[in-house]
Amino acid sequence: MNRKTFGAGLLAACALSFSLPAAAIYPEKPVTLVIGFSAGGPTDIVGRYLAQGLSKKLGQTVVVENRPGATGVLALQSVKKEKPDGYTLMLGSSSTLSIEPVFKKNVKFDVFKELTPIAPVASYPYLLVVPASSPYTSISSLVQGAKQQPGSLSFASAGNGAVNHLAGEWFKSQTGIDITHIPYKGDSAAVSDLVAGRVDMAFLSIIAADPLITSGKMKALAIASNGPSQLKPGMPTVAAESGINDFSAEPWNGILGPANMPAEIVTTLNTAITEVMSTDQAKEKLATLGQSPFIGTADELAAHIRSEMKRWSGVIKKANIEQVE
Repeated sequence: MNRKTFGAGLLAACALSFSLPAAAIYPEKPVTLVIGFSAGGPTDIVGRYLAQGLSKKLGQTVVVENRPGATGVLALQSVKKEKPDGYTLMLGSSSTLSIEPVFKKNVKFDVFKELTPIAPVASYPYLLVVPASSPYTSISSLVQGAKQQPGSLSFASAGNGAVNHLAGEWFKSQTGIDITHIPYKGDSAAVSDLVAGRVDMAFLSIIAADPLITSGKMKALAIASNGPSQLKPGMPTVAAESGINDFSAEPWNGILGPANMPAEIVTTLNTAITEVMSTDQAKEKLATLGQSPFIGTADELAAHIRSEMKRWSGVIKKANIEQVE
């Protein structure tokens, strides 16, 4: 190769290197995954499983950082301030992303202006449960009993604005029953009163309800998924049993980053996340938590957040639920 040819080749190589997208060399260092909930809980376990898989796929360590508080909003507030370079991500929840914006009066963030949706990760349908001592063995008998005793039955939730609070209000308004909401500080606090029969029903996660169902302390009447679920084969859905065609109460998690992330990095992350969560191993792991992989594109995650906002906003208005500060 003569000097002229070599020089031309060097210039071409330099031009090519400057034209390569950022994703071609991403990631060059460890990635931080911020989780807005405490270590050891179901969301944290899913996040750590994903982080381990992503570390292998991306060839860089994905470090989990727990930043609990304000239903995941503290984590969101910290992540939205970071550089949009793909090195700080968050595992967001349906409560944080789709309920907080429509349940709170003075929300201090805008999901679509301050964050970049990247990929959905996992979801889990609630079970509609009653105490083992309950006379109700189906949704129809529960609704009939509630109508015969207006105001005498109650349902528990993890607190005002929780997914299972809104699910209960939706069920109440659509079936035309008068049933009192009893908010607790988390599902675990509600379980003891439910088992003792001091509360008549609740929407609970599978992981919280299953041990009590197995031990004969609680009964599941239906699953609140948008169709038959492999997590509970053969169990009827709330929608089918109640006649509320579009009824589903399925909290979910997804990965997001700061606003204005490069499309190439979003694609790289979405591909890696999808590959990790599409394996049989992922399905088996999530099944132990009463969850299922939730696979989709970045645009599909954004659309899901919007549709969930619309759904829960409608429930809040129809049930006349008072927004909080």
